[in-house]
Amino acid sequence: MPPRALSLISSRKEALCANRTAPKALAFSASGQIVVAATALISLRVYTELLDKAEFALAMMAMGGVALLDGVVVMALNQTLLSLCAALDGCERQREVATRLGWRLARLVVLVMAGLSAVLVAARFIIPLHPLIFFAPLLIVVYLGEEIAKTTMLGPMTARREYPRFSLWAAVEAVVTLAVIAATLKMLRPDAVGFLIGLLAARLATTTGFMILFFGFSYFSGATQAPERKEVARALTYGLPLSVMAPLGWLNAFLDRYAIAFFSGLSSAAVYTAASGLVGRPYAITTSVLTNYFRPLLFEAPGAGDARSRKRRLAQWLTAASVIGFAGVAALALLAKFVAALILAPDFRAGATPILTVLGVAQTFAIMTHALDNAILATGTSGRLLKLQAAMVVPALVLVPLGALLASGFGAALGRMASEAIRFGATVLLSRAALEPPPTKTSWSAAPCGS
Repeated sequence: MPPRALSLISSRKEALCANRTAPKALAFSASGQIVVAATALISLRVYTELLDKAEFALAMMAMGGVALLDGVVVMALNQTLLSLCAALDGCERQREVATRLGWRLARLVVLVMAGLSAVLVAARFIIPLHPLIFFAPLLIVVYLGEEIAKTTMLGPMTARREYPRFSLWAAVEAVVTLAVIAATLKMLRPDAVGFLIGLLAARLATTTGFMILFFGFSYFSGATQAPERKEVARALTYGLPLSVMAPLGWLNAFLDRYAIAFFSGLSSAAVYTAASGLVGRPYAITTSVLTNYFRPLLFEAPGAGDARSRKRRLAQWLTAASVIGFAGVAALALLAKFVAALILAPDFRAGATPILTVLGVAQTFAIMTHALDNAILATGTSGRLLKLQAAMVVPALVLVPLGALLASGFGAALGRMASEAIRFGATVLLSRAALEPPPTKTSWSAAPCGS
């Protein structure tokens, strides 16, 4: 790498490293999350106004596919870089590790998608394929290439706890994405394809813009060099299980919309998906705020009172989650019609109001379960938690499609609520076993002889 490029990157990175976590930074982070959530709610009104029910449902199901890609590839890379970079001293070293691992992953994505393209080309001679399916591998390469590049910048940034910059990036990306997708739907084509084009254009623009703003043009210099074997080994050890487990979480989050589309059609799926997005954002903010406060406390090591302390903090987290969650349910029950009229276009309101309240109960169980998950992880028993999460996919696979078959969107919401309640109950049992302190061994030599 040229000395001038090294100097540029080093100076920029060291300046970033100096910006450490402070109360102001955490407040900035929270404000960014609020902007993201508010933009998501506004986007529901915009998208339901610009798309008909069928195209909205197709666009949201396509976003389900995007979420699966994010979980398997992007989130696994992000968590891996957080783990690796937190243990490295020096911003330049963090950059080198992140970009080299990111480049290696991007090459793997290209190879896999090239193989998929070959399969689709061969299949086209046997069965007709929709153009969007045929060009899907190219779209996936573009999207994941951009997201991998973004993650190699954001991963080390998050490891250094540069919350203001991270929050600014997230907030601006949310606003730009809404603006570009809305413009694409309005001026280019009002369908799912236009939605995806706008999404890709917005993400490419924001990633390029923030790369220039924060790091300059030389951030990826040297990225094509092979990473050290120990780095690759550590990345695979940490990231591969996360990648494998991602589809399980995806099923809990997105199974319902596909089940409704299959059993009741795209129109019903559109109403349900819009209602789910409306409910999900406020609960996502609640989860984020509670997690940022309670998780560091759970992972502390208080010493002799470790088990009792964790139980007390978990009880506090569960109390806060349940009070906020069920308060939200009460608000939805009272104001569902008003909220639906405010956030959703007229065509999407019919049938949405009863779904909102049921999904609020489901989300309350989910945020309570999230507290239990973190308490279990704090004890180091992640293997048992992963097994439980895998087992809990079964109730969702049974109850959500069954509900969709019997009562369309409302039935799917009931199925999701029931599956979340079952998962909460099972996680309570596991948390009790995990948080139980180990039995104290009796020291016979310490007891008086005549006792």
